[in-house]
Amino acid sequence: MQLNETTTGELDEDGFTLIEMVITVTIMGIIALALTGVVISYFKTTVDTQSRMTESQDVQFAATYWQRDVASIGVRSYDAATKSFPLQQSVGVAPACSLPAGTPVVTLAWSEYTTDQSTDIPTRMTVSYLAQADGSAYELVRVRCSGSTVVSTTEVAHSLNAVPTVDCDIACTGAGANVPVTVNLNLSVLDPEGDGTVAYTATLSGERRQS
Repeated sequence: MQLNETTTGELDEDGFTLIEMVITVTIMGIIALALTGVVISYFKTTVDTQSRMTESQDVQFAATYWQRDVASIGVRSYDAATKSFPLQQSVGVAPACSLPAGTPVVTLAWSEYTTDQSTDIPTRMTVSYLAQADGSAYELVRVRCSGSTVVSTTEVAHSLNAVPTVDCDIACTGAGANVPVTVNLNLSVLDPEGDGTVAYTATLSGERRQS
């Protein structure tokens, strides 16, 4: 190693002292620890965000069906004396067809007329929602029936951690003027990939069009 003599006659040795090295390593450790926390927090936030997006997509898919079905409810009978079509019970009715295995959540119903003749007997349409066990979770299945014929069976939500519940603005089983206007479906969803640990809860609200 070459030593350079300074103008004062002292030797100038380039390099770091032991104390400087210790201080530098300590500071770098503190910075690395802080950065590690930031990186871990970033990945955790990214996973949680992705989980919420996945859960939200399930909820949006179910909401599309639910709002349309509630908007349609309105079972009607023909009153010859008054020549009117009074509303009958339209929420929480018995399914018009055989349902697959599962836990019934609710059945919505309405009358569908195929002609303009007031005396024609309408077709009774029902849409049943039921929860089917899928391991430790549930899937929400929608079964649409025309009379006693099953028209379609669709899975509208996955990874539910509880059987959905239904509530109405008034008694769900009302008839006539007491047929509920607003019907809500309450869901509790977990991320199907298992990344999220907290359930995403949502209330799907539908409003009856018929009056």
